[in-house]
Amino acid sequence: MFAVYGAKTHFYNMVPLAWALRAAGHEVCVATQPEILDAAARTGLPVAAVGDETVEVEPAEAAARGDHVTSAGTWQSINAGMTETRADQLTWEYVLGAFTVGCSLHYEHLTGNRSMLDGLVDFARHWQPDLVIWDALSYVGPIAAQACGAAHARMLFGLDHIGRMYLRYAELLAQQPPERRDDLVGDWLVSRLSRFGCELEPGTAGELMTGQWTIDPTPSWMRFPVDLPYLPVRYVPYNGPTTAPSWVYEPPRRPRVCLTLGMTARESLGGDLFAIDELIEAVASLDVELIATLDTAQLDSVGTLPDNVRVVDFVPLNELLPTCSVIIHHGGFGTLGNALVHGVRNLIVPGRYWDEMGFGEHLETQGAGLYVDPYRLAGDGLKSKLSVDALRNRVDRLLTDVTFTRNAGRLRDDLRATPSPHDIVPELERLTARHRPDRRRGLPWQGTTGQARTSSSPVGSA
Repeated sequence: MFAVYGAKTHFYNMVPLAWALRAAGHEVCVATQPEILDAAARTGLPVAAVGDETVEVEPAEAAARGDHVTSAGTWQSINAGMTETRADQLTWEYVLGAFTVGCSLHYEHLTGNRSMLDGLVDFARHWQPDLVIWDALSYVGPIAAQACGAAHARMLFGLDHIGRMYLRYAELLAQQPPERRDDLVGDWLVSRLSRFGCELEPGTAGELMTGQWTIDPTPSWMRFPVDLPYLPVRYVPYNGPTTAPSWVYEPPRRPRVCLTLGMTARESLGGDLFAIDELIEAVASLDVELIATLDTAQLDSVGTLPDNVRVVDFVPLNELLPTCSVIIHHGGFGTLGNALVHGVRNLIVPGRYWDEMGFGEHLETQGAGLYVDPYRLAGDGLKSKLSVDALRNRVDRLLTDVTFTRNAGRLRDDLRATPSPHDIVPELERLTARHRPDRRRGLPWQGTTGQARTSSSPVGSA
C-alpha cells in the first residue's frame, strides 16, 4: 500500500515504484486524499480515497480552527525549522522548537486534521498490506502500518531534512538532564497510536519518524551523512497522463531553453514567487528558443511575447527535455529529477518551501548548473526581485561553457548506474519479510528458507 497525502507531485514520485511492484506480481493499492483521486486513478493503479479534502485558508485562521493549511506561509514556517543545516544553530532549543511546530501543525494538518489517519487505518486493517510505503511527509503511513501489522518504508521526495533533524533531536534529547528529558515527538506518536489501541514500543519512535528503511530516489551526492538505512533507487520520471505535441520531437534550430515554475507553485502554494515577465525578458534576449510552461493566470502579468518564445500550459518534461540545452525552474524535485535524467543543465531560481535552495547549491558544487537567490538580490529580504542581467548572464554561461555540459552528462550517467525500481523489488521483498511484526507467518512470495524470492515469484501483497 502506498500512502501519500493530497499532493500530485509527491504521488507522481511514487508511481514508477508502484508499477514495478505490480509488474513483479504484487498486489498494489494507493491510499490518498480525495483531491488527487482522479489523478491517481489515471495511472491505472487501484486507488482508495481516505480522509477529507484539504482546506485552503490563511495560516492564522487555519491554526485557530485546526484545519489543514496549504498556503505558502505554512510551508515557509516549516522550512524555517527543518531545513536549517548550520551546526552552530542546531541547539536543543532550536531543534525542539522545530519539532514542536512540525508535530503540532505540519504533520497533523497535512492530512486533514486526523481524517486521513482514521481513514487510512480503517482501510489498512481491511486490506491487510504486508508493506506500507509512505511519502516522507505522510506520517499517517507508519502509524497505519503499525495498526495493521505491516512493515513500512519511507520514500523521500527530496533532501532528507526530517531524517537528519530527527537524529539530531534524538542525540540532544539523550543529553538532557532527566527532569528535562520530555520526548515531544514520542508523546505525539503515542497519542496517535493510542487512538487505535496500539502502543509505542521502546526504541521504535525513530522507525516511525524515519521508516524501518528509507527508499531514496535522490542521487548519492545529495544525501546527508547520517546513519539511516537508505535504499537507493533511480529516479524515473512520471509526468502524468498527457499527450505531447508533435513539435516537441522536432530538433530545434537554435538552443532550446525550458522555463517552468512547476505544478506546486501553480496549484497548491498560492502562486509564483517570481516576476514572470522578468524571467522571460532575461532569456528571450538571447539567441534561443524559449519554451515557457505558463497557465492563463501566470500570463496575465506578461505583455507581448517575443517571437522566440513559445508558451504552453503543460508539456511533459520527460518528452521535452531531450531537445533542451538548459532548463530554468524553481527547484522542485520532480523538475530537477527530469533534468538530471536527460543531462540538461539547470538554472534554479529557488522557492523557499523546502529544499530548493539546497538543490541549487548541490548542482553548483557538481558543476552541472547554477542558481540565483531572488531574496538575496532583492536587498530588503522581503520581496522577490530578480535581476534581469544576473539571470541572462547565468543562462549564457550555461549555454556556452562546455564544462556544464560535461558535468550534466556525468550526473546523468551516474543516475543510470543506480538500481531501477524494478531492480530493488527483491530487496523490498527481503526487507518486508524481515521487518513484519509477525515474522512467524510465512508470506506467499517467500521461499521455504524464509528468503524472499525474485520478482517473478507468486503474488503477494505489497
